Amino acid sequence: MTTAHGYAVIDTETTGILTGWHHRIAEIAVVHVDPRGNVTDEWVTLVNPDRDLGPQAIHGIRAADARRAPRFEQLAGDLVERLHGRVVVAHNWTFDAMHLRAEFGRLGVDTPFEPDAGLCTMRAAGRAQLSSGRSLIDCCAAARLPERVWHTALDDARGASELLGFLLRRAPSAVDVTGAQLRAANWAWPHLERRRTPAVRRTAIGHVEPHFLAKLVERTPRDGEPVVDAYYAMLDDALLDRQISATEGDALVEIAHDLGLHKSEVVALHLSYLRDLAREAWADQVVTSDERHDLLTVATLLALDPAIVETILDEERDAARAPGQESKVGGLVLRPGDKVVLTGAMKRERADIAAEATAAGVRVTGSVSKQTRVLAAADPDSMSGKAKRARECGVPVVSEDAFLQALAKLVSWDRQPAGQTGRGSPHSPAIWSTVVRCLP
Repeated sequence: MTTAHGYAVIDTETTGILTGWHHRIAEIAVVHVDPRGNVTDEWVTLVNPDRDLGPQAIHGIRAADARRAPRFEQLAGDLVERLHGRVVVAHNWTFDAMHLRAEFGRLGVDTPFEPDAGLCTMRAAGRAQLSSGRSLIDCCAAARLPERVWHTALDDARGASELLGFLLRRAPSAVDVTGAQLRAANWAWPHLERRRTPAVRRTAIGHVEPHFLAKLVERTPRDGEPVVDAYYAMLDDALLDRQISATEGDALVEIAHDLGLHKSEVVALHLSYLRDLAREAWADQVVTSDERHDLLTVATLLALDPAIVETILDEERDAARAPGQESKVGGLVLRPGDKVVLTGAMKRERADIAAEATAAGVRVTGSVSKQTRVLAAADPDSMSGKAKRARECGVPVVSEDAFLQALAKLVSWDRQPAGQTGRGSPHSPAIWSTVVRCLP
């Protein structure tokens, strides 16, 4: 083989069999083998096929991985660089050749990948009378080659490479290189940009994808009210089927970053979201088993400890029975996920108060609604627009000192070791600590 540098053993995993039905390559691997049959290099990447992945039960490619992969046009130049000057090899070359022609054809690029242009190890094994079976698995087993994770592009290419090496040593005449194969190896390819596109690999078996909240970067807390309507709208859409896919998780992370939300703010948003659902569940005075199961599902998806669901349901049940009323014994009680509003020129900096409340899981918003837990005012007799709105909605208006005392209780309950909280606590510190710990 004086006019070729060696072999390029290729394997593709595809969304289906027929290119005429617009099936695409979803994974591609190339293993370099020298003329003596030794493996010298290997490369593999998933390919975004821009369509459904077809027989995932066979090839095992997850859409969450494939959607992050480069499209074929982004790696075409890199692929050509790996094939040029080498005899192309594949097990059942006709299949891989068909899909390679189709992919390059979409780019307007002619290829040499005709049926006789590649060395087919399936045919070569037949010529060598190696096995009665045609599959790569059968042929490798007959050659007593190692078992692999078949139907992945890299392991299949490795298997075909080992089979090629076996045939070069044991039955070299079965793998004689033809003139057509050498012409294909030295094909005059048009200029295609070598982008050195980073390869995207499959998620390892057993790997647990981190919760989307783990991808939120830590940010310095900000002054003012976070704009959360867009985040909630996205969350509504993501939770329609009571699942959060990797795509939806990435979208939620992106919008949280765009809004500049600190991670603790997102936790508070999720608690408020869960509390709103619990309030709706109590609207008819009954929480059904289906509604309770739904709340548990949402809590899990939002990285909240499901045990907090019962606490929130109890709190919202009591609030529904006596809206706007606080215990004369305990005074104002704040709970994770509560929405509060601040108004007036307070003794402490409002930004500091808001940051402390957010860190404790309380949402500080800029406007009063019927879902607002309390309005904290510099002067409880304030005639501000927010105070007027609070009274219209039946929202309690309390002093700065009363609010800070309730906030201090919430923080102290959160910091107590599990099992050392008094029975009057509005939520379990163990639960809230778990909520916080589940976020890196």
